[in-house]
Amino acid sequence: MRRTQIIGGALVGAAVLGAFPAGTAAWADGPDTRRQACWTEAKIDGKQWVRTFDKAFANPNYLKCGSPVGYLYQGENYVYCKKWGQEYDGEHGTNHWWLYTDLDQGAKRGWVSAYFLTGPGNGDDKAVDVNGKTIRTCSKVY
Repeated sequence: MRRTQIIGGALVGAAVLGAFPAGTAAWADGPDTRRQACWTEAKIDGKQWVRTFDKAFANPNYLKCGSPVGYLYQGENYVYCKKWGQEYDGEHGTNHWWLYTDLDQGAKRGWVSAYFLTGPGNGDDKAVDVNGKTIRTCSKVY
């Protein structure tokens, strides 16, 4: 009887603490408390159009906290602003800028690394729109 209580208590504790199996998507069935603790939004000050060279995952904030919350598809997209954050490193370079935008799949909004931008003026730690203008920095993040 004692052994059953200990195992049952451990299972309840894991559920309360939000333990999820590895690879569980943030928009899967049920709330993800890790996502809620990491969620960051930004004031929307207008849109700037960008091009992405690949399907880009989105995080709940610019510090890569929590699981991905959705995707921005490859092609022409708009972003609201950028915020300096956690470095994203890939085969095409690195970038610290994260772009706040509406997503194509998953959550309504999220942060996508500027690493996925293509076009003249983009590259390591740069973030420019389709017209070559620097993407504006977010005026307020909360």
